[in-house]
Amino acid sequence: ILCYAAFPLVLGPFLADAFPHSLRIAALGSPLVLPVSFASGAFFTLLGARLHANLPSEMVAAGSLSFANTVGAALGSIAGGFLLLPLLGMECSLLLLALAYGGIGALLLAGCGLPRRTRVAGAAVFAASLTFFPLGAMQRYVRTPVERLGDPGDRIVAVREGQAETIVYVASEELGGTAAHRMFTNAYSMSGTAFYGRRYMKLYVYLPVALHPAPRRALLISYGVGCTAKALTDSTEFESIDVVDTSKDILELGHIVFPDPAEHPLRDPRVRVHVEDGRYFLQTTAREFDLITGEPPPPDMAGVVNLYTREYFELVHARLAPGGIATYWLPTHALSDRATRSVLRAFCDAFADCSLWNGSGSDLMLVGTRDAAGPVTEARFAAQWRDPAVAPELTALGFERPEQLGALFIGDADYLGALTRGAAAVVDDRPKRITASVTSQAGLEGLRAELMDSEGARQRFRDSAWVARLWPPRLRDASLAYFEWQRVLNLYLWGSRDPRESSIGDVYRSLTASELHAPARWLLGSNPDQQRVVAAAPPEMRARPDHQLHLAILRLSERDYAGALPALRAAEAAPPLWRQSLGLQIFALAMDGQVEAAQALARTHYQELGESGRLQSFWRWMKERFGLDPRGVELAGAP
Repeated sequence: ILCYAAFPLVLGPFLADAFPHSLRIAALGSPLVLPVSFASGAFFTLLGARLHANLPSEMVAAGSLSFANTVGAALGSIAGGFLLLPLLGMECSLLLLALAYGGIGALLLAGCGLPRRTRVAGAAVFAASLTFFPLGAMQRYVRTPVERLGDPGDRIVAVREGQAETIVYVASEELGGTAAHRMFTNAYSMSGTAFYGRRYMKLYVYLPVALHPAPRRALLISYGVGCTAKALTDSTEFESIDVVDTSKDILELGHIVFPDPAEHPLRDPRVRVHVEDGRYFLQTTAREFDLITGEPPPPDMAGVVNLYTREYFELVHARLAPGGIATYWLPTHALSDRATRSVLRAFCDAFADCSLWNGSGSDLMLVGTRDAAGPVTEARFAAQWRDPAVAPELTALGFERPEQLGALFIGDADYLGALTRGAAAVVDDRPKRITASVTSQAGLEGLRAELMDSEGARQRFRDSAWVARLWPPRLRDASLAYFEWQRVLNLYLWGSRDPRESSIGDVYRSLTASELHAPARWLLGSNPDQQRVVAAAPPEMRARPDHQLHLAILRLSERDYAGALPALRAAEAAPPLWRQSLGLQIFALAMDGQVEAAQALARTHYQELGESGRLQSFWRWMKERFGLDPRGVELAGAP
């Protein structure tokens, strides 16, 4: 009781850290566990001495004590994992066990012949210690990772203490509504439904469905928050979908993301759920699948490396049906440059036609097939964009046209072979290759720049024999133009744009040189989650300035420049939005051909707007493109 009560004092210095090192974990855990363990060991010895005094021999005393201790340990494990944690949780279980110790102590005191005063004093000490038990402290501990890793608008909506993990679900509140959910497991932000994550997690389904002539059987390893599973069940292509996850608690909490049973992927009659280790499932099933996809926890977490080794990828390959496709998560942000190359080498050792694709920023996608042939017809490739259940989400996530899938390409087996030359594959016998340190900061940045090089990827896509084999010819040629917009999205999704640099030039080019909406919308500061909240809001809420700003950005992305102006004027009412809304008004007026009105507005408010940072770049670009000069003089640094 006292150790648990004092735990906040021990925890305090660690709150700013994610506890990545074993020594720090030991330093955190020892004050909670060590005193109790020491007292328990002393108690074991005292029990042995007492038994020896009352039993005929040392052998009988030692055997009786060992027998009782072993039975208690076995029953305690069962009770702890299957009764106490699921029914009471950690904190109430600790309190119940403390009360049980007190009850046993009271029985022993009553029968040990001690003076009444001593027995009363012992009971009083125990009763007093109960007043120190900090009921409710666990709720504070649960909030700690959310406060450390979450956003200001995050709100805890569910907590479950399972056998293998403590799960915390958080609702991310924006614009007065729930924009997304995040799932924390054991104080780690594991997964979420924000558009950034949905984009790459659903791509694991969208791309193979486009390339496979008739996908019927799918296997998903690791359910997470259900984004990939939802993409599978939204598709009408699949006749059977198997979902494998080690945690029944994670699976049961899926209703938080999908409260409507009709939308819940695990309620789909085609889905079969297996609470099982993914690798074991693959080893024991004789079935074959047209699609196998997976997004396990980050590969540097304990035990997860076994889902990133060459032997595992070979097992995935063996369970693919002829022509089947495997897609897999490659989180380069969680890996060093050496570890990234080692995982790529392991995957390419298992899949001769391995390839690497953009997903969302540093969350990439590995793709391999089992002798897939093609190409599919253009109509078959583009079928998802005609599916009323799939097309809206494709568009929301920035996959507005089938041709854009090609622009996600980074490289095929020839490119990856050169990229991983000299790298040692992650294998079962060398698991620590997944945590290899960086070669150097320059090496890490060099790999990142290589993966972001959209122009090099365009050339590789055009010359790839793998692409020529599987891609419809016309769509392959049409995809080449979209690498320019993938470059823009890479800058946004990787977070690589200099914050002082204006993105207005990219916005202008996307509006005038393409039919796409997402690049302009995202660069102007509105994402699909925010747009969904605004679209679902009641009229009185949509009148709020922050809602009006997002409505204006939506209209700008739709090339309705005049229609965006009233919403931008309404957004001025909120002081934090004033500068952005006024700048967008000037841009919208110029795009609508009202350059003189834009010039007058800019000159009226130039001093208030200022000219530092990104805004100075904005003024310079507006002068170059529209001849708009808010001061009537040459801007510093302008050509």
